[in-house]
Amino acid sequence: MKTKLNWLEVVLLAAPFVALAIYWSDLPAWVPMHWNFRGQVDGWSAKIPGIFFIPLTALGITALLRVLPWFDPRLRRTPGDESLMPAVLPIVRIATLGLLDTIFLVQIATSLGRNVAGGRIIITSALVFFLVLGNYLGNVRPNYFVGIRTPWTLENPETWRATHRLGGRLMFFGALILLIAQFFVSEAIFAWLLVASMLSLVAWGFVYSWHHCRTHDPTR
Repeated sequence: MKTKLNWLEVVLLAAPFVALAIYWSDLPAWVPMHWNFRGQVDGWSAKIPGIFFIPLTALGITALLRVLPWFDPRLRRTPGDESLMPAVLPIVRIATLGLLDTIFLVQIATSLGRNVAGGRIIITSALVFFLVLGNYLGNVRPNYFVGIRTPWTLENPETWRATHRLGGRLMFFGALILLIAQFFVSEAIFAWLLVASMLSLVAWGFVYSWHHCRTHDPTR
């Protein structure tokens, strides 16, 4: 399984550069960089460096997620632990690369004049990304880099586990509801729902972890 994920990671990292090699001569001098909620391009950049932003970002994030565990004392190898990295980190890398590759393909297609619903595709891909994260969030081990990192989850391992188990479910079902809702509400309403959902999840993480730590720590 680990070998398959590693190969998939290589394929996802290489895909944007393969696309660039194929379509480079057809790309215009200016390429899209940002879409609004109506799916309209509202940000542009020169071909260089704009077209390299996502592929290089993908390389940087992948490298970062691979080296971070080496610097986190909570993720270092311990006696009896056969894996340096938590099993969830490869999934996070694959999900991140899948999202970035999708955005890059939309960028290429739009640059070539293809009629694609760029905004809708990007939002849908982002929600699928959060679906995947929510599904695996409960498996994240305590660390300083990935997960719901509040003073109380970092202090109390049981608070970390409880917050991530419930937080993962909230993220999964929240993303699922938004994934469906985008087809039935206006762009303006969906934008408010998306922002409200993100802010609510952040606020919930702080309040729940504080309350759990306070009620489950006998010294408090």
